[in-house]
Amino acid sequence: MNVTIESLDDVEFRVQPLPRAAARIIPTGGRGIARDRVRLWSEYGRRYRRTMSAMARVMEEARSPGGSHPDDGGVGIVDDGVRALADLAAVHLYVAEEWAWLDPAQLEGALGAHLPLARCVASGLRRLPAYQGPAAVRIDVADSVVHWYRGHRIVVDQGFWSATTSAAAVSAGGPGYLVWSLTGRRTDAVDPYTPERVVFLPGTRFKVLHVLGGSRPVVLMREMFPQEPAVHRSGLAGNRHSEWLDASTVAELKGVSAEPSGPIPAESRGPCGRPPGLVMA
Repeated sequence: MNVTIESLDDVEFRVQPLPRAAARIIPTGGRGIARDRVRLWSEYGRRYRRTMSAMARVMEEARSPGGSHPDDGGVGIVDDGVRALADLAAVHLYVAEEWAWLDPAQLEGALGAHLPLARCVASGLRRLPAYQGPAAVRIDVADSVVHWYRGHRIVVDQGFWSATTSAAAVSAGGPGYLVWSLTGRRTDAVDPYTPERVVFLPGTRFKVLHVLGGSRPVVLMREMFPQEPAVHRSGLAGNRHSEWLDASTVAELKGVSAEPSGPIPAESRGPCGRPPGLVMA
């Protein structure tokens, strides 16, 4: 695999490699994901079982008459018993502490011991409700790599990219990233300590709309629709809609970033912010 190391302002980075077919994260169901759940049960033992018990209480609250419902922002869990518990437990393990080793391993795109957990995390995230709206990632290194995004219209992140929906963080500006989410998954049901977190699934595509420069640059992006073409072709009617959507999203993101900000809540734990689509060398 050819890897090109780039450097901006003495910060070295490279584009995330495309995962090998056998190392892809998104599960397709069947015996493969079932084996991954068994691997986690064996590897994490009592800790995994305790987490599953906690997720069982979450599911019970979601089903209760006074509990939440997927349509009103609650836990969108299908009733498939142990499989759902196992997947939600994997998400909890990830956001609690396993992200520290899982994220670097996953971004290499190769086979490894991280795959069973990563696939179960992805399956669990798909059971959680999607968030549609602005989310932010504040990270100092964005000041150094921002020029890369000026030349790359489409960014694909191969890992679990985490952002926050905190109104204070969204309105505080850069340095960092401000993205309009379509399918980022809210994880507050499995991790109430950080209720503003959203996590995007591996392979999510983002369109770079604008880069606000200055001493605290902000990269404005929107999540792309699954069937949206990456190549702009002149003369197509769909392009006019895409251009309108891009312009309106930029206006919306600039609007929310200009709102008065309060204190930004400290992330008590969980995945650290990082540049989407890149690996810092």
